Amino acid sequence: MNIDKLREEIEYDEGNVEEIYLDHLGLPTFGIGHLVRESDPEHGWEVGTAVSNDRCVEAFESDIKTVLSDC
Repeated sequence: MNIDKLREEIEYDEGNVEEIYLDHLGLPTFGIGHLVRESDPEHGWEVGTAVSNDRCVEAFESDIKTVLSDC
Protein backbone atom coordinates (compact mmCIF):
# COMPACT_ATOMS: atom_id res chain seq x y z
CA MET A 1 0.00 0.00 0.00
CA ASN A 2 1.28 3.45 -0.93
CA ILE A 3 0.78 5.49 2.26
CA ASP A 4 1.77 8.77 0.56
CA LYS A 5 -0.88 8.26 -2.15
CA LEU A 6 -3.48 7.34 0.48
CA ARG A 7 -2.62 10.47 2.49
CA GLU A 8 -2.92 12.65 -0.62
CA GLU A 9 -6.35 11.21 -1.44
CA ILE A 10 -7.70 11.53 2.09
CA GLU A 11 -6.20 15.02 2.40
CA TYR A 12 -7.93 16.01 -0.84
CA ASP A 13 -11.28 14.78 0.49
CA GLU A 14 -10.97 15.83 4.14
CA GLY A 15 -8.47 18.68 4.13
CA ASN A 16 -5.38 19.24 6.25
CA VAL A 17 -5.68 21.90 8.94
CA GLU A 18 -2.23 22.97 10.12
CA GLU A 19 -3.43 24.31 13.45
CA ILE A 20 -5.34 23.11 16.48
CA TYR A 21 -9.10 23.29 15.89
CA LEU A 22 -12.20 21.84 17.52
CA ASP A 23 -13.86 19.01 15.62
CA HIS A 24 -17.64 18.57 15.37
CA LEU A 25 -17.63 17.12 18.91
CA GLY A 26 -15.64 20.04 20.28
CA LEU A 27 -12.45 18.00 20.69
CA PRO A 28 -9.00 19.41 19.83
CA THR A 29 -7.81 18.13 16.49
CA PHE A 30 -5.24 18.98 13.81
CA GLY A 31 -3.97 17.80 10.45
CA ILE A 32 -6.09 15.25 8.64
CA GLY A 33 -8.50 14.66 11.52
CA HIS A 34 -5.92 13.70 14.16
CA LEU A 35 -7.55 13.83 17.59
CA VAL A 36 -5.08 15.30 20.08
CA ARG A 37 -4.27 12.73 22.78
CA GLU A 38 -2.70 13.29 26.19
CA SER A 39 0.47 11.65 24.86
CA ASP A 40 0.77 14.15 21.98
CA PRO A 41 3.14 17.10 22.38
CA GLU A 42 0.22 19.29 21.21
CA HIS A 43 -1.91 18.31 24.22
CA GLY A 44 -3.03 21.45 25.99
CA TRP A 45 -2.23 23.79 23.10
CA GLU A 46 -4.78 26.52 22.46
CA VAL A 47 -7.13 26.43 19.50
CA GLY A 48 -5.50 28.27 16.60
CA THR A 49 -1.93 27.26 17.51
CA ALA A 50 -0.01 26.37 14.35
CA VAL A 51 1.12 22.78 13.75
CA SER A 52 3.80 22.09 11.13
CA ASN A 53 3.01 20.16 7.98
CA ASP A 54 5.67 17.63 8.93
CA ARG A 55 3.94 17.00 12.27
CA CYS A 56 0.56 16.65 10.53
CA VAL A 57 2.04 14.02 8.19
CA GLU A 58 3.70 12.24 11.12
CA ALA A 59 0.39 12.08 13.03
CA PHE A 60 -1.44 10.83 9.93
CA GLU A 61 1.10 8.07 9.35
CA SER A 62 0.81 6.98 12.98
CA ASP A 63 -2.99 6.98 12.77
CA ILE A 64 -2.92 4.93 9.55
CA LYS A 65 -0.54 2.37 11.09
CA THR A 66 -3.01 1.96 13.96
CA VAL A 67 -5.96 1.54 11.59
CA LEU A 68 -4.11 -1.02 9.45
CA SER A 69 -3.02 -2.92 12.53
CA ASP A 70 -6.59 -2.99 13.83
CA CYS A 71 -7.81 -4.37 10.50
